[in-house]
Amino acid sequence: MKDEMDILKEVGTTAAAHGSIALSEILGRKINLRLPSLEILPRERITKKMHIEGMVLTLQMQILSGLKGKIVFLLEEKSAFRLVDMCYKSREGSKKASIFTEMGMSVIKEVGNIIISSYISSLSFFIKKLIIPSFPMLINAPFAEIINTLTLGYEREDYILVVEAIFEEEKESIKGNFWLVLTPDAAEEIKRICKKMLEAINKD
Repeated sequence: MKDEMDILKEVGTTAAAHGSIALSEILGRKINLRLPSLEILPRERITKKMHIEGMVLTLQMQILSGLKGKIVFLLEEKSAFRLVDMCYKSREGSKKASIFTEMGMSVIKEVGNIIISSYISSLSFFIKKLIIPSFPMLINAPFAEIINTLTLGYEREDYILVVEAIFEEEKESIKGNFWLVLTPDAAEEIKRICKKMLEAINKD
């Protein structure tokens, strides 16, 4: 799976480049988005791997076509506050903002949409499939509850593609996560497409 993961890492590199440009244009200053790591994990290993407790904020979308699964942008609540504050400063001077205001919710949706759109566009290009997500839902809840909701109807062997997302500016760095919650068939399809791509590269 290592070579296939290398292709998916390239997807992340492309998505991060596009996402950085979009974020910088919206905020009016340089914001660097990095997607430094990714793993495909069985559903049952997610809670042990993530080491997250307490409240989280998520932007969730159902995949309507191209693959079977869900898309999630996730921030720990304290990281969401910092991200909103970082973005709010560029719009309203030095004022503090809350994620629970209309402005705060708008910022999280905007940033989450940029990350999701950038990654999905890159993945669609690489695997030559049009992936269409549903309208996003913003949900604030305990991490354990989010996991249970996301994996409702999924089996223990179903997979989640976990991509680490880091927002960087000159003085601050904020960490979040981007997930593709995949069915086994969807995970196998991506592996199969990546394998064909590698075979074509090796032939050349």
